Amino acid sequence: MRERQSRRRKIILALFLSGLSGFIDILGLFGIGGMFLSFMSGNSTRLAFYLAEGEFKHALPYLLLIFGFVFGAFAGDLIKSRWHTHQLLIILMIETILVLTSFFMLSYNLTDEWSYLPLTVAMGIQNAIQIVVDHKIIGRTFFSGVLHSLGVSISQALQKNRPWRSAAIDLAIWLVAVSGAFLAGWLQPNIPVTILLLGVSIILLFLIFVIIIFNRREKGDFISLRQG
Repeated sequence: MRERQSRRRKIILALFLSGLSGFIDILGLFGIGGMFLSFMSGNSTRLAFYLAEGEFKHALPYLLLIFGFVFGAFAGDLIKSRWHTHQLLIILMIETILVLTSFFMLSYNLTDEWSYLPLTVAMGIQNAIQIVVDHKIIGRTFFSGVLHSLGVSISQALQKNRPWRSAAIDLAIWLVAVSGAFLAGWLQPNIPVTILLLGVSIILLFLIFVIIIFNRREKGDFISLRQG
């Protein structure tokens, strides 16, 4: 019973984080002209394109965002290595601070890629939240990775090596991520990005509050993260 509850909590958290990454990615796509905040494959491809065209001025912002994402991943892993308890809380707190940093920068009309850099760092840090369900990591911001995992899960299910629920989890995570991106795209034309980021911050603060309550009830981390 306890193991089932733990599994359910992990899946809910992974779904939430996937939806959040999709939502934030679209804010960057609208706000800074086609640049992604968590989809580094797209940014890397466009970086290579502009470098090949000799348009180094256009390539620089993509390089900046890629560096920010890598730094976020580095910081996230460092947090997990340094703190062996409350890892999830610490990562989410830092992510919230970074989202609020972008909120304040945009509020002061700093609308270039520098204003969105904290969000990219936040997405890199978020990937440190490695949640293991059914012997695989879920909840990351890699859409292509989720789709690859879905294909593998379907293959394994057809071979009767893995239950269909594994594929169902992958599909659910992808659908939630796309739904988060759709919601941001639908809201953004009518609601300022600053208001949307403030909403994201409030939701993250609420999540942190809920995790604190559960940690006190469980007298420890109610969700443990995978190391490395």
